[in-house]
Amino acid sequence: MKMKNHAAVALTVMSVFLGCTLSSTTVEAGDDRWVVRATALSMKPAGDSVVVDGDDDWSRYTADAEYGFGIDFEYRASRLLGIDFGILTASPELEVVYDAAPVITATAKLRITPVYGGLNVHLTPNSRFDLFIGPVVAYVVYSGFDLVVDPWFLTEEGFESEADFGFGVNLGLDVRLGNDGWLLTAGFRYLDTTLEASPPDEGTGSTAIDPMIFSIGVGYRF
Repeated sequence: MKMKNHAAVALTVMSVFLGCTLSSTTVEAGDDRWVVRATALSMKPAGDSVVVDGDDDWSRYTADAEYGFGIDFEYRASRLLGIDFGILTASPELEVVYDAAPVITATAKLRITPVYGGLNVHLTPNSRFDLFIGPVVAYVVYSGFDLVVDPWFLTEEGFESEADFGFGVNLGLDVRLGNDGWLLTAGFRYLDTTLEASPPDEGTGSTAIDPMIFSIGVGYRF
C-alpha cells in the first residue's frame, strides 16, 4: 500500500508540472534537446527508528555519507521543462543500536540504487547558470547484506532486501563551459523511501532510509 501511495502522489505532482509547463514555451528549431550528465555523489541516509517484527529492542540507526556515482539523461521538451531519467548508486554503512542490556551495536553495508524519473523546471533557462527544480519518482533497489554485531564481531549472514518506490525532489545547476555544449553540473536530491529486510529464519525489519544525495560532475548538451 505504501508503494502505491508514494507512486500515486509522485505521478500526480509530475502531471501537474507537466501540464502547466509543457505548453508555456516550446524549444525552437536548432536548439539542443538532450543533456547527459555523469556525476560523483555523496549519499547519506537520514537515520530513523528500526522496527523488527517481534523484537522491540531494535531502536535506531545512524549512517555516514558514502561516495558513489550516477548518470542521467534529460530531454528538454520546452525551454522551461525537462524530462529527466537516470540511475544513482552508493553503499553507505548503517550502524544499528540494540537497546537490550547490555546495549549492542551492529553494522550493515548495503548498496542503494535509485532508478528514477523526474521533471526539471528550469528557472533560468537563458542564463549561463541554469538553475532547475522538480519532483522525482524512483524505484529504489536495495542489495542484500550481512549484519556484523559488536563487540563480539559475530556475523549474521543472508539478509534479503525488498525494492521500494520512493518520491522526492531534485535541485540542480548546470553551468555552461564555453560554446561547445560542455557543462559543469551540481545537484541535490532527497528521496522518501523505506528499507524492508529479513534474515532467512526470522521476521521482517524496516526503517526509513530517506537519503540526501549531493552530486557534482560534468555534462554535455547535444
